[in-house]
Amino acid sequence: MTYLPSSDTAATGRYQVLLYDNNFGATERYPKFDWGQLGAAVATDYSKGTHSFGRIFTVDETVRTYELVDQIAVPFSGYASSAQRVGDSNSMLVASGMAKTFAEYDRYGLPIATYEMEAEKYIYRVYKYEL
Repeated sequence: MTYLPSSDTAATGRYQVLLYDNNFGATERYPKFDWGQLGAAVATDYSKGTHSFGRIFTVDETVRTYELVDQIAVPFSGYASSAQRVGDSNSMLVASGMAKTFAEYDRYGLPIATYEMEAEKYIYRVYKYEL
């Protein structure tokens, strides 16, 4: 998860977080939990998901709420993935590890560039740095 404060975060208690939502439901600690109650949209098999998401939420610490404000559907990866805001732009870099792909998306969720990698299992994370 990436913390995205704004210039008024200290005064308002509001900020955003960016995360990779793998859209996968599993837990070893609570084996009796029924993932089916969340609907068919949540995959429960690593090999059967259709998509994951890069998601941005606005968090309000004052009233203790959060709200989904943006999301980008990306290739499914139930494991080993990442999402990053690129610099001061509104673009998002998302790595779908099990799909062995990563892409940078513009503010409208359209791919700017997409890459595929060869790997035995998956790629772990991808970051973009300014040089």
